[in-house]
Amino acid sequence: MKSKKSIILILTIIALAAFGLILWRGFLFYPSDEVPLPPGEAALPEDESPLLGSVVPIEIGKSETRIVIPAIEVDAKIIEVGITGKGNMAAPKGYSDVGWYKYGTKPGALGSSVMAGHVDNGLALPAVFYDLEDLQVGDDIYIRNKEGAELHFKVTGHTVYPYNAAPKEVFYESGGRFLKLITCVGSRIKEIRTRENRLVVKAELVE
Repeated sequence: MKSKKSIILILTIIALAAFGLILWRGFLFYPSDEVPLPPGEAALPEDESPLLGSVVPIEIGKSETRIVIPAIEVDAKIIEVGITGKGNMAAPKGYSDVGWYKYGTKPGALGSSVMAGHVDNGLALPAVFYDLEDLQVGDDIYIRNKEGAELHFKVTGHTVYPYNAAPKEVFYESGGRFLKLITCVGSRIKEIRTRENRLVVKAELVE
């Protein structure tokens, strides 16, 4: 009798763990955190201007690349994301990953390199950018790959937009080498499985 109860208990624990994993991966409650793209070309033009100093843009996808933000203890893999069927920038599938808009500017190139990450998993469990709104001006952000290349950015400010806004400056700002990090903030809108606002943290390359 005790052995049967033990088996039932073990099976119950396994079932609960599997169910929790399903929820975490978002198969049931996956938030729809797409980012609207501004009017214009979906794919941004390649940067053909001369490099400044020794700055070399990092190619996402050719080698494992990570984003490191010491102030909020983020050390996450960067993956490529594209455009959804609705014409928006896609969000990464994994809650521990950060998605780089692959049709946009490469990190370190002139223009705005745009990346997005979830704030939670739809059930309030923290995701990669859970603490993004805590970043302060002057905080460090690093983009690194396995070959040892590193880009150092510093936070210069942040802006909050409505979830359905498509401000051009997020994707098209030029005149520098910018990194734009996006996540959701504000109250949850259950009908469309997202939050009411988008937080955009802006950082500039330290040369």
